[in-house]
Amino acid sequence: MDNENETAQFTGQCIEYLDSVLQDIQGFGDDVYILNKGHLAGLNIRTAERLDIEEQSVDFGPRFFCPRFTLEQARQKTTDFLANHADHIAYHIWPPRCSHGSYVGFEVDDSSPGPRDPDERHPLCNLQTDAEFRQRWFLAVMGADYYNPWAESTNLGTWEGSEWFQLPECDLVPGQMGNLPHHGGTRAQVGHPPRPYTFHVSRAFLIEELSTDTPHIGGTVVDSTEAEEGDVLRCEVAAAVGLLKHQFRRGDFCKHHTLPAIVFSFQHDSLGRVSQFHFDGRALVLRQSRLLNFRSDEPTTDAYHMIRWMANRPMGETRFQQLAAEEGEDAGHPDMDKNNGKLPVEGRGS
Repeated sequence: MDNENETAQFTGQCIEYLDSVLQDIQGFGDDVYILNKGHLAGLNIRTAERLDIEEQSVDFGPRFFCPRFTLEQARQKTTDFLANHADHIAYHIWPPRCSHGSYVGFEVDDSSPGPRDPDERHPLCNLQTDAEFRQRWFLAVMGADYYNPWAESTNLGTWEGSEWFQLPECDLVPGQMGNLPHHGGTRAQVGHPPRPYTFHVSRAFLIEELSTDTPHIGGTVVDSTEAEEGDVLRCEVAAAVGLLKHQFRRGDFCKHHTLPAIVFSFQHDSLGRVSQFHFDGRALVLRQSRLLNFRSDEPTTDAYHMIRWMANRPMGETRFQQLAAEEGEDAGHPDMDKNNGKLPVEGRGS
């Protein structure tokens, strides 16, 4: 951008575009928790290749986040951190499944008569609360909730040595609530038996030292529903759009053709997923992992895969090639989307 006015105009266009996407998402009814192809097309979101969470195949798709260690390293780092720091961590115990035999949150008297499957969900189960309990264990493992007044950094879990730090959504803008999207349905229209649909984008992951060279952002969302394989949850899209909007307000990223966001969704007590979004000035591009299974009384293998990706490092070429060349940087990356830098806000949804 040639001057501050052009920079402000470009940033304003981007925020206006993302605001309009959020307004459309918020306008969906209480019964819409899965976004079908029509919803995605109307929001100008296109899907790309599946994200291989095990990294067992050659990935030709755009990638902007990469795990920092292996599955076994994630398992060992988690075990060691929880063993050494449990006294300082509120949520160091893996939450039990929501079932008749084990109710998440507190003990209740469940003496209702008649036979029942012990794995059947408890009738008093609060779906979003269970997702929140599951999320808190992961944040504890990351070191996000660790407090030691003698430590130089809170990143002493699997985030140790990482560029990331986390903030609750209420702390993104001091003195202001509702900084990231949420939805609290009032009518019981989703699931069996039907219940109100709710979600809450609760945490943002930011690069600790704000740098206009690294536009990456991440966050977590808890959801009261469970997706089927291949479904795109409304909460995952809302989370990405809200996080990207915050990123535009946070810094000057006008030298970049792409702003990436990574979203970690927690669905009731059972499932999770990693979703990579990137905004390339034309559309939001989505890549998702398979669904991750957390429904167990002990951390699952998929739980450690989630930890690997939460403890990621930013990667990928996001800057305009000409600017990168002028500043003596790597001129490009073959699997990154490129564009001419124009923001076709008026073409949205067409």
